[in-house]
Amino acid sequence: MQEITPQEIYKHKDRFVLVDVREPYELTGPEGKIEGAILATLGHELIAFLEAADPSKEYVFICRSGHRSAQACDLTLTFYGYEKIFNLQGGIRAWNEMLYHLK
Repeated sequence: MQEITPQEIYKHKDRFVLVDVREPYELTGPEGKIEGAILATLGHELIAFLEAADPSKEYVFICRSGHRSAQACDLTLTFYGYEKIFNLQGGIRAWNEMLYHLK
C-alpha cells in the first residue's frame, strides 16, 4: 500500500478515483467530504464496488484519519489484486487542514 498526501491529490485530482469508506453520516458531519468522491463504506459496499470497478484505474481510499482506508487498501490488494491503490495520508482531517492553509 502506498500513502499519498492531500497535496498530491489536490494537484492531480482528475487522475484518481476517490473512494470514501466512511459511514454515510460522517459525510454530513463537520469534516464533510471531498467533492467527487464515491461512497463505498468499508464492508459489503466496498466489496460490491471493487467487484464492478476497473482495476486498471488509480484509486485513493479515504476515511477520517487513514486507518479504515488503509484496511480498504489491504483488502483491495490482497483479494482483488489492484495495484494502483493509495491511502490518503491523514484522512479527511489532513485534507481539510490542507484546504484551510490554502485560504
